[in-house]
Amino acid sequence: MKVRRDSVSISSVLLTVALLCFLPASWNGAFSGHGGVAASKLDYGFRIAALMMNYVGFASLAIILIGLIVLWTGYIKRSRSAWVVMFVVVWLWAFPLFILPIASPIARGHSGLTFSEWVYDAISGPGLSRNVAELVLIFSAMLAALLLPIKRFFGNRGSEEPVHRPSVRLASFSLISVLLFVTALYAWIRVGVLYEIPTSALNSTQRLPSPPPPATFR
Repeated sequence: MKVRRDSVSISSVLLTVALLCFLPASWNGAFSGHGGVAASKLDYGFRIAALMMNYVGFASLAIILIGLIVLWTGYIKRSRSAWVVMFVVVWLWAFPLFILPIASPIARGHSGLTFSEWVYDAISGPGLSRNVAELVLIFSAMLAALLLPIKRFFGNRGSEEPVHRPSVRLASFSLISVLLFVTALYAWIRVGVLYEIPTSALNSTQRLPSPPPPATFR
């Protein structure tokens, strides 16, 4: 198979990296507490919830495997049906399973944090804010990967000429730049950067009130 050194190959690499980023969570969901002694001690409702989590994990592993196969057998060859399959994977699997549960509270204003506070929590240490930032970053990379080669999939292929294809050096430089940018953003969120947000930038409603003055006795 001859890999095209253009936007399609860059998109394939981005989608591959994004799918592999979902692999640990899917693996943990599929095999966490499966048939263990701890699971048998849970109430019936919690056992059903754990069992459903296992099913979702196994289904996610299957979708990741299917996505990788489609990417490197049809997508890389600019098959339009393969692009549609990846569109379905992104919007009907990744979005409702990983993004929608965190996007709904934010859209309704129930997150309880401003943007500056959320960014500070994401880079200051592990926790929910960092997990949300990682998911948003991965999903954004998937969207960019779908939009990047859309003209190569649905444009007029008959008018394309080999002369207008980007050179190997340019394509390699673009691929390395995109990968470095995504890796740097992921490392920035994962590892953290030492900086402080001014107190004035924080939401005043989220700060604790000042303690009352000490009582004076006459």
